[in-house]
Amino acid sequence: MDAFKQWNLPQPQSNVTIVLLQELVERKNDETHFKAKSLFYGYVLTFFVLIIGALFLYELEKSTALFVRTVSPTTTPFLLISITMSIVAFYQLRKFTKKSKKAEDEFESLRLEVLDRSDELFEGQIQWQNRHDVFKYMKEIHDVNLYYK
Repeated sequence: MDAFKQWNLPQPQSNVTIVLLQELVERKNDETHFKAKSLFYGYVLTFFVLIIGALFLYELEKSTALFVRTVSPTTTPFLLISITMSIVAFYQLRKFTKKSKKAEDEFESLRLEVLDRSDELFEGQIQWQNRHDVFKYMKEIHDVNLYYK
């Protein structure tokens, strides 16, 4: 309960409310973390695909033959490294996209549960009057919107 005193919430809150709000903030942080990782690996993959395309066009321009025979991993080791790194970035992107989707679903389910159980969580008259302050605090500080389903 001391952690919520640091959060500047109106104090007569039940233990269940505090635990649910803390879990909601943790899940929101997980969702944000996985979305950022997914975005990062998307940019890395785009960068390596552009590098591979630029290398291929450079070798095509340099080549006099109709087909590019000189572009191979043995003649251009940087191409092999770029292809390997793009494959790794692709699988990391897939992994973090799945984790992001799962974290988003878990966050939304808990958020909807808090909204559905708000009558139980804010039982007393004082708690019910302070409910708007709690929702406003969660929206402004932790970017968790509890105003609508």
